[in-house]
Amino acid sequence: MKKILLVLFTSVLFLACNKKSDCTELEGSYSTFVEARKEITKANYPIKKIQSTPESSWIKRIEYYSCDEKEGYLIIYTTRSEEYIHAKVPIAIWQELSTSTSKGSYYNMHIINRYPFNLKPAV
Repeated sequence: MKKILLVLFTSVLFLACNKKSDCTELEGSYSTFVEARKEITKANYPIKKIQSTPESSWIKRIEYYSCDEKEGYLIIYTTRSEEYIHAKVPIAIWQELSTSTSKGSYYNMHIINRYPFNLKPAV
């Protein structure tokens, strides 16, 4: 009986810890970019696009997450192990970035300072 309860408890605990939030249920208040990235990347998004960019000398990977197929979060991973999060990025911007021959130039001309992601104190 103890083994059955232990297995049941472990299964419930595993499911609770690995439950992915619906993207519309994200808290929206994060004290660090790492915390925000973890929440964004583990949520269930109808649109989730991940692209490695070996042709870029600065951008290593780009990711796009959207609930409504109109705008979403853009996460940039650099070759220097830096991460940048941008909010409310239109899907058209993602599409242009993902097909751009120069990801860094496109990023600097069309994304940086236009789609800020601001940290908010967690309550």
